[in-house]
Amino acid sequence: MHNRRKRPGFLQTTLVVCITASIAAVLLMRFSDTSDEKALAFFDDSPSYEILTTSAQQSDFEHFVVERGELLSSSNVEVRCLVKGRSSSSSINILEIVPEGTWVQAGDFLVKLDDASLQKQLVQQQIICSTSESAAIEAKADLESARLALHEYSEGTFIEDLAKQQSEVFVAEENLRRAEEYLQYSNRLAERGYIPDAQLDADQFALEKAKKELGVAKTKLEVLSKFTKEKMLTQLEAKIQTAEARLRSREKTLELENKELAEVEQQIALCTITAPVEGQVVYEQNRRSSSTTILIEEGAPVRERQVIINLPDPSKMTVVTKVHESRIGFIAQGQVAELRLDSLPDIPLTGTVVEVSEYPLPPISVYMAHVKEYEVSIQIDNPPRDLRPGMTAEAKILVDRLDNVLQLPIESVQQRNGKFFCAIPSLTGKIETRELKIGKSNETSLIVESGLEEGEQVVLNISDEGILEQMEFSKVSTL
Repeated sequence: MHNRRKRPGFLQTTLVVCITASIAAVLLMRFSDTSDEKALAFFDDSPSYEILTTSAQQSDFEHFVVERGELLSSSNVEVRCLVKGRSSSSSINILEIVPEGTWVQAGDFLVKLDDASLQKQLVQQQIICSTSESAAIEAKADLESARLALHEYSEGTFIEDLAKQQSEVFVAEENLRRAEEYLQYSNRLAERGYIPDAQLDADQFALEKAKKELGVAKTKLEVLSKFTKEKMLTQLEAKIQTAEARLRSREKTLELENKELAEVEQQIALCTITAPVEGQVVYEQNRRSSSTTILIEEGAPVRERQVIINLPDPSKMTVVTKVHESRIGFIAQGQVAELRLDSLPDIPLTGTVVEVSEYPLPPISVYMAHVKEYEVSIQIDNPPRDLRPGMTAEAKILVDRLDNVLQLPIESVQQRNGKFFCAIPSLTGKIETRELKIGKSNETSLIVESGLEEGEQVVLNISDEGILEQMEFSKVSTL
């Protein structure tokens, strides 16, 4: 803001004109400089401030997302401990392991696990299997015996008892016939008085006895045929079914025990681990910990399904990075990336984005739960053989590129109410506020679609308080 002054005299007016002309000459000399950034000093009644300027440049626009990541193999074979633990917390120790970095062929030795407890378990299981086998043999013999007993009764014992009973009926019938004849003969003799009455009564009693004996014999024959045979067959068949059930139970027990024995033998075999494919031995590390101490070594405990060794394919290497949620929207599959390894900084590498995670990674701690990061995998083009998983790399992902567009540094533009403005310095010492139409932007510059011409000077340090006071955002006409 300028303070209002009284009308000067002629001498004063001449002095002001000379000073103004001198300042204008200095400003013209500074604006004629071809550098992108210039410094102008303005003097007014208000406190002095410095203006840094730059010019709108027509050049290629490139937008990169730069992140650090870790080198992994996209074709990695994990060698795990497959020995089952007796509980979720149980483990088994490593007795012997090949040195890290060793190149192995398929079938080569990798790891030997401690199988002492399994060898002891094997002996115990063999004893149990022998006992179960003996019980199964005994049950099978009992079944055969029960079947023979049924066949013996139906084809032998019953027929023999039936013949005996039929013979008794036959004898009883013969005795009855003779008793009837004796009684008839005794009646004729008694009528003539040749035998006493007592003898006649005895013959009558013998007849009644023969009748009863015949009835008993027939009843026994009927019981044998209808009831005894059915009862014996039912009992013998029940014994067969019981023997069959016992045999099935003991055979099933033997099967389970043999299966357990085979599993123990398999677990012992799994204690010796060989390479499934060709590759370079890389020990598995605790990636969730900040410590780089290798957890895999001789004597170290490992759990079931725990990865012990990785066999990466060196011809298929990727860089895995974590991208913040504010920049993940720029990343897409197929984008090109420039890669630089900390261990091989002089070897330029290129890669292609092959995977962008749809879900954020779990936070490393409760204190970082508010930070959302997404995993991005970049496939390395023609990786050298010296690459090893775990190496640190910097990935510079090209997310956008435009040829020959007008650009300004980000710090030379101010945003107000959804609109963008720049400050144009003038020869009179005032600042012109101009509205811009802005396109895409990167970390350092943005594209000017309209409102500015190539080569025009704008204030670079527009965010300085003294410069913002000179700008009039509300008086700028809308584009």
